[in-house]
Amino acid sequence: MKEEEKKKKKEKEDRRKEEEKRAEEDEVAETKELESVKLGPGETSTTYSELYHLFPSEVFVAYDKLQDFARDLNTQISHPEIVLIGLQGHGKSSILEALLGHQINTVGYGGATQRPLYLNIINNTQCETPKVTIKRDSVLSEFDHDEIVPLTELSNEIEKRNKIVSSDAVFVQYEFKDTCNMTFIDTPGLIPEDQGDLIKTKIDQTVMNLAKPPHRLILCVEEAKDWERIEMMDFVKQLDPELSRTTFVYTKFHNQLQKMTNTRQVNRFLSGTPPDTKSFFTTLISTKLRQKFSESDRFQEKIWQAYRRDMNGLEQLQFDKRFEANIGLHALRKYLLHLSWKNYQDNVPKILKRLRQKKASSENALEKIQSQLATLDSLKLRSLASDYVVDFLQIIERLITGTSEGNPTVNGQSLEEEKLQHGDGEWIDAHNRIIKFDPDEWKIPYWDSKLYGGQQFERLLSEFKSVAEHTRISDVTMDDVATAAGINKLNNIPNYAWAACDLAQQKSREAFIPLIEQLCSRTVYTMKRLTDIAEKIVESRKVKWNLRSDNVFDTDNLEQYPYFTFHVKDLYYKFVELTAQSCLEKCLDEFYDTRTIYWDLTEYADRSLPMDRNDPDTKRAVVDLATELFKETLQKRIIKNVLLKFYNFFLVPMQTELWSVVQGKISSLSDTELEQIFEVNATKDRIKEEEKRLLQIVSQCAEQEVVLLEAASKYSHPVLVGLSKVE
Repeated sequence: MKEEEKKKKKEKEDRRKEEEKRAEEDEVAETKELESVKLGPGETSTTYSELYHLFPSEVFVAYDKLQDFARDLNTQISHPEIVLIGLQGHGKSSILEALLGHQINTVGYGGATQRPLYLNIINNTQCETPKVTIKRDSVLSEFDHDEIVPLTELSNEIEKRNKIVSSDAVFVQYEFKDTCNMTFIDTPGLIPEDQGDLIKTKIDQTVMNLAKPPHRLILCVEEAKDWERIEMMDFVKQLDPELSRTTFVYTKFHNQLQKMTNTRQVNRFLSGTPPDTKSFFTTLISTKLRQKFSESDRFQEKIWQAYRRDMNGLEQLQFDKRFEANIGLHALRKYLLHLSWKNYQDNVPKILKRLRQKKASSENALEKIQSQLATLDSLKLRSLASDYVVDFLQIIERLITGTSEGNPTVNGQSLEEEKLQHGDGEWIDAHNRIIKFDPDEWKIPYWDSKLYGGQQFERLLSEFKSVAEHTRISDVTMDDVATAAGINKLNNIPNYAWAACDLAQQKSREAFIPLIEQLCSRTVYTMKRLTDIAEKIVESRKVKWNLRSDNVFDTDNLEQYPYFTFHVKDLYYKFVELTAQSCLEKCLDEFYDTRTIYWDLTEYADRSLPMDRNDPDTKRAVVDLATELFKETLQKRIIKNVLLKFYNFFLVPMQTELWSVVQGKISSLSDTELEQIFEVNATKDRIKEEEKRLLQIVSQCAEQEVVLLEAASKYSHPVLVGLSKVE
C-alpha cells in the first residue's frame, strides 16, 4: 500500500515538473517569437514607445488650459466613462492595463477581478511621473484612508483589496501630465450559463448596474473565436439594445489567426463583426510573460511585438487593408483617446461663447457704471429718494388697507406666532399674572390665520375687547371701604357712595391701564413689521418684472444705499411710536376722577346706603355698588372709547398723515444732508473700485480669448493627425 502511494506521489511530482518545463519552454518560445518579429515599413525598435506617447506635451498643456477655462466659466465638460464587461478569463483587466501601458491589476483565469475597479485618469500638468492614489475603502476597515502608492506596487495593493467578492468598488486615481481625462470601470467577470455559480446572479446584477447608465460607454471584451460561438451578444443587448454605445474587443486574436490559411478565410472572419459597430482584434502577452516583463517599458514593447506579429500574419495572408484600423491594442487606444479629444473639441465653441459673453457683459456693465458715476449728483439723489419713498409708502398703505401681495402664508402671523415673536405678547393683569384663554372659545376672529397689516390690527383690537370684557373687579377689603369713605364735612358721617365711586375708579385704572398699554405695544409691533414685508414685496416685484441688475454695483438700486433706506424706515418707526403714544394718552383720558363719577351717580341715583359705621351690611353694599359702577358704567365705556380712539387717533393718521410727515422730512433735506444720508463719497469710491475690477475682467477676457484659441488649435491639430486611421 505504501509503495503504491509513493508511486502516485512520484507520478504527480513528475507531471508537475513536466508542466513547469513545458511552461518554461512555451515562455521561451513566445519570447523568442515576439523578439524575432519583422518590423513594418518606417518602424524602428522604439516605435512601441512612440505609440504610447502619440502627442507632444504641448497638446496636454493645451488640454489642461481648456479644462481651466471650462471651470472658470462654470461650463461643465464631462469626460468619457468606459465600462469593461466580459466573461471570466477573457482579458478585461489585461486590456485595461495594456491601454494604460503599466501593470496595475490582478489578472488571471478564473475571475481575478472580485470587485469593480474605478480607474480615474486625470490630466495634471504638475505630475511629471504618474501619481497613483487608492481612495479609502468602504468595505475593508484596514484601508479606511486614502493612500498614495508607487505605480510598481499598484497591482499588489489592488490584489489586497480584491480578496472578497463585493459590489463596492475599489477607486484608484491616476494623475499624469501627458494624458486625457477619462474613467475606466473594470467589472467582475461574468460566469457562463453552462458553468453556473452561486454568485452568478450577484455578479450579473453588479455589472448591469455599472453599465446601465446611458452616458457610459461599454467595452465588451471576449476571446476571438468562430462567430457562431460568441457568447456576450445577448447580455450586451440587455444593456444597449441598439449597440450605439458599445465597442467590441476580441482578445487572443493570434490563436484564431493561426487557424486561417488563406485570404478569403481571414477577410471573412474580420468582416463578421456586428454591423454598424466599432470592433477591434487584439493579442496581448501570456500571464507568464506578463510576470517576466513587469517593467513598464518592456511591458509596452511586448504588447507592440504581439501586435506586429499579428500584422505580419495578416499581411502574409494578404488581408483587406480596410480592416487595418481595427487591428491591435494601439488602434483601440487611439480610438478611446479620440473620444476624449472629440468631447473636448466639441465643447471649445461653447467655452469660447461663454468667454465672449462674459467679456460683453463686463463691457456693458463697465459702460453703465461709468455713466452712473458721471450722473451721481443731488438731482439724481432726490429722484431716487422720492421714488423710493413713494413706493415704500404705497406698499405700507396697501398692507394696511388689505392685500395678499405680501404672501400671508410666509409673512403673516397667527395669533400664537404674533405673541411669541413679539416677546411680551401674553396679556398680563394688574397683579402680573398671565391671562389665559381659549381664542376659539372667546371667538377671536382669524385667531389661527396668518395675517399682517390692517387685518392683524383688527384682530388685535378684537382680542383686547374680549380680554377687557372678561376682566372682573379685583377683591375689595373693609380697609379699602373704610379709607375710601372718609367723613362728611357737615355731619361727620361716612359717605359710602363716595367710597363706591372711588373704589370703582381705582379698580378700573388697575384693571384696564395695563391692558391698554399692552394693546399699544402690540399695535406698534404689528405696524413696524410691515417694513420687512414691504422689502420682500419690492424684491419679488424685481424678480417678477425682471428688474434685478446683474451688475455688482447699480446706482439705481436702493439696496446700495442702506443708510438711506434705514433713515426712511427710522422715520416710519418714529411716526408709528409717536402716533401710538399720542393715542395712548388720549385713551388714558377715559379714566375720570372720583368726583366726576360721584356727580354722575348722585344725579341719577335713587338708592340709599348705610350711614352707620358699624352696620354689618356696609361692606357688601359698597362693594356691590362699586362692582356695578365698574361693570355697567366704566368697563363698557372704556372698552368702547378705547377702540374708537385707536381707530381715530392711530389707524386714521397711519393712512393720512404718514405720507405728509415722511415725504416732508425727505424733501426738506438739504443737498449736503442728502449726500450724507446717501453716503455719496463712499458710493463713488465703491463705483471706482467696481470700474477698476470690470476693466481688469475685460482685459483678462481679451487675453484669455487669444490663449483659448491658441490652446484649442494646439490641442486639436496633433490629435487629428494621430487619429487619421480611426475616423
